[in-house]
Amino acid sequence: MFVPVGGLGHAGGMSTPAASTSSDPLSAVLGSVARHAATQFRDRNLVVRNRGTVHAVAWTRWMGGHELPAPACHVGVAGWAVEDIHPTRDPVTCKLCLRRTTGAPPATDAETAGQLALELT
Repeated sequence: MFVPVGGLGHAGGMSTPAASTSSDPLSAVLGSVARHAATQFRDRNLVVRNRGTVHAVAWTRWMGGHELPAPACHVGVAGWAVEDIHPTRDPVTCKLCLRRTTGAPPATDAETAGQLALELT
C-alpha cells in the first residue's frame, strides 16, 4: 500500500516555479534530477540503500529550491545521495513512518517486541 505524505504544502514533489524557470545550467541539471525523482517516486514508497525497511515518502527541499523524495520519518542517512533511495510498491514497514502518516498512537511494548530499550541515564 502506498502511503501519501504531504510535502511542503503541496503534493507531488515538483520543483518550485522559480527553480524551474532558471536558465542557469546547474539549475537545469538539478531540475532534471528532481523531475526524474518525482516521476520515479509518484505513488511509491522508498527503500534506502536496499536495506529491508520500507519508508513512506515525504518531499523535502533540495538544492536550487527543488524537492526530492526522502523517508517520511526523517531517518538520518549518513552520506545521503540521490542514488541511495529506491522506489518500491512494497507496503511501508517503518513503524515511525506508519505512526506519522496514519496518526496512530505510539506503539505498545507488545508491538515493539524485539527492539532493545535505550538507557537514558
